Amino acid sequence: MLVKLMKALEAVPEGPGSMMDNTLIVYTNNNADKQHTDGSTWPFVLIGNGGGRFKTGQYTNLEDRPINDLYATFLHGADTPVDRFNVPKNMAEKWNSQLGPIEELLV
Repeated sequence: MLVKLMKALEAVPEGPGSMMDNTLIVYTNNNADKQHTDGSTWPFVLIGNGGGRFKTGQYTNLEDRPINDLYATFLHGADTPVDRFNVPKNMAEKWNSQLGPIEELLV
């Protein structure tokens, strides 16, 4: 199904390329190692580069960052920067959340 989606996006012209050229697909599941406690060890694959805003072709181990920081990174890539996503300032240290996006994922 994922390949079918990607091919459909590649078939739609958008600007000088295709819709897939401007897309970031987040492929994951709902089975994090400790999903219901702290959301750690949550594997995901980013496909596409969102119009050149996200780095591709790399493996990144982010053991020290919660999934909330990934969402903040997506917002940075969409020109809607936030320091945190759904992590109150007083809880950020507990969840090991840092200010700003995950720089390893942004161009």
